[in-house]
Amino acid sequence: MDSYSWNLTSPEQLLSLLGSTVILIAYYLMVSRPDKKLLYFSLSLLGGVALLFVALIYHNLGFIFLEISWISINTWGIWRVYHRPDT
Repeated sequence: MDSYSWNLTSPEQLLSLLGSTVILIAYYLMVSRPDKKLLYFSLSLLGGVALLFVALIYHNLGFIFLEISWISINTWGIWRVYHRPDT
């Protein structure tokens, strides 16, 4: 049986850690600063794109589906920020 070693310096690992961290920062901003919706959606989109690249490298279909969904949701959120009616 082959053992998998954790190579925390590989570009894929660093990209996945960066993407996850950006999404968590975005979530914190959403909770603590609801007036920063555009920043939240933008950071969350950026993190999702980073994680999508990692999913594509490893051909992980479930992860690819999740990240494409996440990217779509955040793109829709950004669109809504720019296209909401002025009140």
